[in-house]
Amino acid sequence: MILLVLACAGDPPAARAVTPAPAPVPPVAATLVAPEPGPDPAASTAVVFVGDAGKGGAGQKAVADAVKAWCAARRCDFVAYLGDNLYPAGATSPDDPIFRDRFEVYWEGFDVPFYVALGNHDHMGDPQAELDYAKTSRLWRMPARWYRFEQGIAEFLVLDTGPSPDGGKVAGEQLAWLQGELARPAAPWRVAYGHHPIHSSGLHGASPALITGLEPIFRDGGVDLWLCGHDHHLEVLDDGVAPLEVISGGGSAARKVKPPVAGSVYLAPSLGFGYLVLEPGVAHLAMVEVEVGGGAKLAWRSELRK
Repeated sequence: MILLVLACAGDPPAARAVTPAPAPVPPVAATLVAPEPGPDPAASTAVVFVGDAGKGGAGQKAVADAVKAWCAARRCDFVAYLGDNLYPAGATSPDDPIFRDRFEVYWEGFDVPFYVALGNHDHMGDPQAELDYAKTSRLWRMPARWYRFEQGIAEFLVLDTGPSPDGGKVAGEQLAWLQGELARPAAPWRVAYGHHPIHSSGLHGASPALITGLEPIFRDGGVDLWLCGHDHHLEVLDDGVAPLEVISGGGSAARKVKPPVAGSVYLAPSLGFGYLVLEPGVAHLAMVEVEVGGGAKLAWRSELRK
């Protein structure tokens, strides 16, 4: 696959020396154009993805309002919710007021479904509460701790990367399930998502167990993209070998970042979210930075061709 950098609102970090990215042309931010999916949801797939969106407060409201405005202007088939959905310590039951305080009040009037992954903060409560909440919620979809679904021309594999704040892990029954799913014939696009990053320039950094135990399985199993959060920033990482990794952990708070790791082609210590449009042969990726009281800015555009 080939990642083409179309435009960015500033100079991105350098790509890995072994697979240099095409030299980007940094235009004025106002020249960036959002990807626009066609009207037929069977012919393409359009998804917003955002993680760590459960802290509440002004940051979460700013991101939620920006997502609502974005999806009012273009097609959004669903939101991939990347874990740490309910700070500080998950939920205790499907009737826990935390669902109202950290989710429902921010998404009133929004009709796009959320397909939800678990994060380490969700494991501090009872993860089953989030599965049970899905049975009655208007928006929340979570049929199991890990699961697969299809939308348009893509399949999505949603993983539970575990309770540790220090790094993710996929093993045992879940790993066997994943390997079985990847052995099946693939859809035109195969996307996996979960909470922890594989590689990251954020304060948490990389997950060694995912580097050794998950990344090779993704590569051999034809996974095109890994969407994740955990570190509270926005980042795109490309080493020229599938999967492309995109961190979208700025759903309610932003943190400082470390110097960009090898392969980091876009890095922003910002609130925000990602938007992905999958069409036959090409994936359009956009990263949207959000400021409390300052609106939203389309900050990065690229295409992944296969």
